[in-house]
Amino acid sequence: MLEELLHLLCPNVCIVCRKGLVPGEKYCCSSCMEEFDSFSTPSASDAMLRHTIASRFGGTFNFEKGWCRYLFHKESSLQQALHAMKYEGLFNLANSFGRQLGAWMLEGCNSPDIDCIVPVPLHSLKKIERSYNQSEKIAEGIAAVLHKPLRRDLLKRVRNTRSQTGLSAAARKKNVDGAFQTLPALTVRHLLLVDDVVTTGATMAAAAAALRSGGAERISIAAVALAAKE
Repeated sequence: MLEELLHLLCPNVCIVCRKGLVPGEKYCCSSCMEEFDSFSTPSASDAMLRHTIASRFGGTFNFEKGWCRYLFHKESSLQQALHAMKYEGLFNLANSFGRQLGAWMLEGCNSPDIDCIVPVPLHSLKKIERSYNQSEKIAEGIAAVLHKPLRRDLLKRVRNTRSQTGLSAAARKKNVDGAFQTLPALTVRHLLLVDDVVTTGATMAAAAAALRSGGAERISIAAVALAAKE
């Protein structure tokens, strides 16, 4: 909880470098954010996301469209920021990342053709442990920018899976197989599934499979970052 305490005591300090923020900056200073490895265009992020998932799943995990704002590198400024967002209680930072991602999505089209936004859920026990779901907060930020409804009720995590961090691609897939459950007889035609970071796509694939089994016709995906192959 060190990051959370520091930010509560010094809210105008960058969570990465600890330097003071200037007017217009929030959570991260401009210098640290410039170090984030941004995608050049929304279509470039879609192409790399498709390549990453196709390399793991072939044609078994198809999605309508994909968006990621950044490439995730280990030991980077972005990793520090996302770690604070996910584990240190800075849920407003998650919302800020979501608003960035929503604005990024609008750069590619006037308004994405989606009916609603669905965050990848945490198991209830893990949500109690962390106090909030970072993917839900990211989804809230996207929903505010796109003016689309947020549907927390459509997807539930029914198994308290272990963290995906450090697992191989095969182990990640096995870890989340059957972990999600959706409402029966979904009437949603096109939904946007939201997570924080895509590594192999295993979590997104498992969540999308549950949603399709419930009747979702089209699924697009979005995440703050896509893990780079290193």
